Parts: sequence; C-alpha cells; structure tokens
Amino acid sequence: MSDWKDEIRQRLGDLRLEPTREAEIVEELSQHLEDRYLELRSGGAAEEDARTTVLAELSGGELLQRELQRVESRVLEEPVCLGAAFETTLGGRRRNMFADLWQDFRYGSRVLLKKPGFTAIAVITLALGIGANTALFSVVNGVLLRPLPYSEPEHLVWMGGWSRGGDKEMGVTPADFLDYREQNTTFAQFAASISDTLPATLTGSGEPERLKIAAVTANYLDVFGLKPELGRTFIAEEEQAGRGSVVVLSRSLWQRRFGADPSIIDRTITLDGTSLTVIGVMPPEFQYPLGAELWKPMSFDGPPQSPMKSREFHFLRPVGLLKSGMTIEQAQAEVETIARALESQYPKTNTNLSLYLMPLQERIVGKVKLTLVVLLGAVGFVLLIACANVANLLLVRAASRQKEMAVRSALGASRGRIVRQMLAESLMLALCGGVCAVILASWGADLLVALSAGDLPRAAEIGIDRTVLGFTFAISLVTGLVFGLAPALQSSRLDLNEALKESGRSGSNSDQTNRARNLLVICECALAVVLLIGAGLLLKSFVKLQQVSPGFDEQNLLTARVDLPGAYAQLEKKAGFWSELQQRV
Repeated sequence: MSDWKDEIRQRLGDLRLEPTREAEIVEELSQHLEDRYLELRSGGAAEEDARTTVLAELSGGELLQRELQRVESRVLEEPVCLGAAFETTLGGRRRNMFADLWQDFRYGSRVLLKKPGFTAIAVITLALGIGANTALFSVVNGVLLRPLPYSEPEHLVWMGGWSRGGDKEMGVTPADFLDYREQNTTFAQFAASISDTLPATLTGSGEPERLKIAAVTANYLDVFGLKPELGRTFIAEEEQAGRGSVVVLSRSLWQRRFGADPSIIDRTITLDGTSLTVIGVMPPEFQYPLGAELWKPMSFDGPPQSPMKSREFHFLRPVGLLKSGMTIEQAQAEVETIARALESQYPKTNTNLSLYLMPLQERIVGKVKLTLVVLLGAVGFVLLIACANVANLLLVRAASRQKEMAVRSALGASRGRIVRQMLAESLMLALCGGVCAVILASWGADLLVALSAGDLPRAAEIGIDRTVLGFTFAISLVTGLVFGLAPALQSSRLDLNEALKESGRSGSNSDQTNRARNLLVICECALAVVLLIGAGLLLKSFVKLQQVSPGFDEQNLLTARVDLPGAYAQLEKKAGFWSELQQRV
C-alpha cells in the first residue's frame, strides 16, 4: 500500500491541498487502489498487468476527481469543519477565493440556523440600529444631499434685500428689482415673486378652497429650467397690465381638484372673485416658492405712487440663474456695484441697501441642516450601542465554541482562516439586520415627515432610493466588521493544549474574553450617558420655552386668521363683513 500512496501524492502535488485534507485523500484512495488490485489478481490477472490496470484507472482522472468531491462533501457536512472550499481541477488550479467565501457563508448560515434564538436577537438589535440610521439618512439625503430637481441646481441663487450692518431678510422694492434685472451681466435669468406665497380662495368648481398662490415675474418659471407638463409658462407680455389674467397650476392641485383632466388648458377658474385662464400645469418636482399651488404673473405697470413703482416697499423675493462659468462671488460683487450706483442716484431710499446672495438649496434647507446633522450623529451612537451589544453576544458565544475552534486549528486551519469564518458569520447577521432595517426605515421616514408637521423642506423628495439602499448596504458591512472583529480575533487566540481539555474553558482565554466584554460594556454606558445628557438638555430647553410668559393671560384665548377675497376690496364692504362676523361669533 505504500507504493499506492507515493503514486497518489505525486498526482496531488500540484493541487496544493491542506496537509490534513491531502492525508485523508491519500489514505482513502490507497485503500481503494489496493482493493482493486486484489480484485484483479483474484480474477486471474498477472501481478504486473493488475498493477498497470490500477495505475491506468488512477491516471484516467475520474477516480481521483470523485475522491476529491467525496472528501469535500464530507467536510461540509461535519459539525466541526475547516470551512474551506477549493475549486480544484486536474489541471492544477489554485484555490478560488470566491469559492472559499461562498463556503464560509454556507457554513455560517448553518451555524446561525442552529441557534435561532441567538440569531433573532442579534438581527433585531442590528435592525433597530441600522434602521434608525437609514430612516434619518433618507431624510438627510432627500433634504440636504440630493440636488434640487431642476436643470441647473448649482447655478440657482436666492437673493434678499440687505441693509448693511442690519437685516439680511428684507425684500426688494419693485423699482430696485427692475434696475438689478436690467443692469446685471452675471445672470442668465433674473426673476422675482411677491413675498413667498399669498392666500387665495378658489370658487366656482366644487366647494370653496383656500390655496397658496405665488405672484411672479413672467420669466420666473424659466429660471428653474423645467418644462410644463401641460400647456406653457408665462410670456413677457403678460407682465403688462390687463394681460396677466392667466394662471399655471401645480401638478398636485391639478390632480386633486381637477382630476388630472388634460382638457384643463384654456379653462377659466375663479380666484378671489377674479376669472383666470389656466395656461399650464407644472411637473411634480417644481414646488417653489415652497408650498405654492398656483402661479400668476405680476405687473409692474401703474401710476407712479403705486406699490409696483415704489422704492420704499420691500416685498419682492428675487431668484436668479447664473450664467455658465460665473460664480456667486462674482454675482455678489456685481450687485454691490449696482447697489452703490443706486445709492448715489436715490440716497433717500437706497442708502446702505444692497442684495445678499446665497445658493438656493442652502436657503431652502439652511434652517434644518444643523438639526438633521445632530440627529444623524445621535442615531449613529445608537448604532454603536447596538454593535457593542451584539459583540458581547458573540463573545459569549465564542467562549462556548472554544473547543470547536481548537479542533479546527488542530486539523490545520490557520488563525486567519478562523477569523475569516467568524467574520463571515458576523457579516451574515449584519446583512440580515440591514434587510429588516430597510423595512423599518421606510416606516420611520414616513413617521419623521408626519411629525415635522410641514416644517421640513423638500419632504416630498424623502424616500428609499438607490442611494439610501447603498448607504444601508455599506453601513451593514461596516457594522458587521465592527462588532465581529473582536470576537473573531478572540476566537483565533487559542491555547490548543488547554482548549482541548474540559478545564481549558476556564483558562486565560476566558479572562481575555471577560476583559473584552467589560470594555464593551463601558463603551455602551459612555455612549448611553452622552445620549441621555443630550435628551435631558433638549427636554429641559423645551420645558423652559413652555414656561416663558407671553406677556398676557393665554388661558381660554383662541386666534384665527381670515383673508377676504377680492369682492371685499372696498373698505365699506370689509367693515360690514367684520361687523357681521363679530355679531355672529
């Protein structure tokens, strides 16, 4: 039989198998060849002929290949195995890393399924941590990271009136706006709206409804580079008095109020008692000024004393589209130059006045940016606590698997091989947690939007998209490595002589495990204290705000706002309405 072993070793030499596996194959196959040799001799074959036949069968490859597959299959079925997979061929291929990883995950899945209680607890813990991060990241992505849904969002600029050394939230007078629009050279489009949105009552088609309308310059919708879904936008002539009796609808209003009727174009609607003709419907991504449901053109015509000719009433909100190659710094410098010229020309009204420019996206999301970043950091701490919890569970479980790891090491598994197998199990837990987290995040994102009560800008753009899914996948992988590395390294540091003994379970390795677990508990407590202090400060601030005296007794007081339509333009009609309202109340 020693001759058969030498022949077999020669044929296995190029395959570079692990020593334990090669020894098993040599032992099994040499016994098979010896049995075949004796079978041929008993059948009357000569010694040399029997030997030649046996070697020919070995050289044919099928026998050796079957033995490799048989041993590989048996290793996979053992409860304590090396967990390595080799894609071997008679051509002498080396180990295939992808096959190794695939077998690691197969073995890891069997190990985890054998402990469903442990697996469920770990996955739920991770799902809560990853889900909280995914939900908040979906908000951060939709509000802060995703570009505005317009053709050139990086070139859109918001402008406000600025009293030097004072308020940067002023509006701009109509006369100043016209001067800026005519004299600037850095903007491809320069437009404005009256304030942000104004209330208007829609009547004549169903129940009266209070809507938000934006009065804008004729080129306002062109600034954003979006084509209407139906019809057209405004033309320059519609800024003239008497030609502005047209309106453009938002898509949401068109669907809700008019049933998405494609024949809405050229239909007449009544707003505040005034008949307006619908000329277009904007796509769903256009929602500026924020909350606007309709847009109508404003007119700069009128007598010299009218507000639209004034340099004293600051009620316009300009917005512009920078020309290609221009920067916001260049535009700021130019409007400063125009402002100084206007100050020299109109010292009574324009002294110390200018325009303040900022990117439109920053203007829209600036008020919530810090809050969202702080919340994202807070839920990041929650995820770290979840990682520490799962790492502790894995350390406890690793202590119960010491003998298994010792057997694997004794059979030839390297330290790196054991670490990789343990990390594969951790990654499987993290990925399962990530899948569950996506479901939780979709609910959580909807809840955050609902709790914002309309104060969250770009809320319609919040959702689970490819970017959010990529974030979830990435954070799941990182999480799996974070909580799995310590238990994996701990499992690979074994004293075989002690671990293979029953008494080895309470040896030095147990002390190392306890130290690692204690360190994780300390980290968990530290992170939890930070979160509790932050939550306590937030609650304390809220309580103090509730206790601030408004300067009057607010008990049993109610407030209401009533905006009268155009039919009450005359002072006598307004007085009559308020008198009758007061009597009825």
